[in-house]
Amino acid sequence: MKALSKAQIITGLRGYAAMIFSIAASPVLHAAGVSFQTISLGYGILYSILALAEIPTGISADIFGAKKASILGGILQAFALVLFSFGSTHSLQILAGFAMYGLGSSFISGALSALMFGSAKSEDGESFNSNQYFSATEKVAVASYVLASASVGVLSQFFGRYSFLLAGCFFLLASTFVALALNEQNRERKHHSLFNEYSDRLSLGFKAIKNSIQLKVLLPVRMLHQIETILGVLWIPWVIKLGGGNSIWMSVMATGSYALRYLVNHQFSKKSAPKSYMPRIALSLMVMALGTLICVFATNVWAALFGIWTMASARGAFLPAVQAIQHLEFNEEVRSTGLSVMNFSTEVMIAISYFVSAPIIDRLSIPYAWGISVVAFGVAGLFATLVNRNIMGRV
Repeated sequence: MKALSKAQIITGLRGYAAMIFSIAASPVLHAAGVSFQTISLGYGILYSILALAEIPTGISADIFGAKKASILGGILQAFALVLFSFGSTHSLQILAGFAMYGLGSSFISGALSALMFGSAKSEDGESFNSNQYFSATEKVAVASYVLASASVGVLSQFFGRYSFLLAGCFFLLASTFVALALNEQNRERKHHSLFNEYSDRLSLGFKAIKNSIQLKVLLPVRMLHQIETILGVLWIPWVIKLGGGNSIWMSVMATGSYALRYLVNHQFSKKSAPKSYMPRIALSLMVMALGTLICVFATNVWAALFGIWTMASARGAFLPAVQAIQHLEFNEEVRSTGLSVMNFSTEVMIAISYFVSAPIIDRLSIPYAWGISVVAFGVAGLFATLVNRNIMGRV
């Protein structure tokens, strides 16, 4: 089996599990009696632990093996979903579940994508097409999102909290496939001292970012892009309310969003790699700003869905382009470390934002929340455009 096919299988399995969790977490936990404040705090804890553990686990993956880190991370995520599925809905148990999920995610974050990318690039050699690889893997991920979003409404309606248990099984299945199907070369250490090894890898990761204008641009762009995600705990209940209280709109919203992302990725997967991914990133951010602007003025469910679907389709171009830049700008020796360093800054911002928004999230008006997202996407798009013009002017 080719490395790309293996990456697609793993991405599909994990994508389905992650999407069941991300879509169902807010409405299912809230329906079980958990407040939006606790859910927001939970996400804040999740991203705090993810941020704190991100760099150490990324460096460990480069030293001891990305395969081991990926397997461990999947197991921890599965255990976290068991906590959501069974027992009390007391705040401490729910927050513990978010914390465990964040820890597991930190092991996965840079390691798994670096492992799969390195395997595919090594197999294809000079013929490796970064655009095709990331669009093809993202296409499978989005297909799994479509399947999850189409089924999550039924799952949550009939199984409630036990929906999380199904997601946990898929995480375990993906970890098993990683263990059996992926191979990794033995890692070589440069130093006898583990402290020196960690310090050296971290230094190389920061040096790569310092020397790459594209990576430096992605840091603020990714942060601004994530603001909409932070406010996203409000979107599904809002759409359900506009739809007359029927939870089936949750599946309609999510299925349409990921179906459009799939179509966008399918089109890009046929193209050759561009000289620069930055123009694609800038344009997609502007389209996201347009989609969120539509939602500011939406007063019925179809207008809301049109805005959300517009934003989602643009993500189909944005996310693979971001991944391509990040993976190509780091070499094999420190790719997990570099990806973790990049993720760290975004996750710190997300964690802080969840804690800041938790006290006011229940009182925040939907049009105002969408307006914040419009500004964030617009500023990010303008910044990417200006920087790209500066880069092209130097060529």
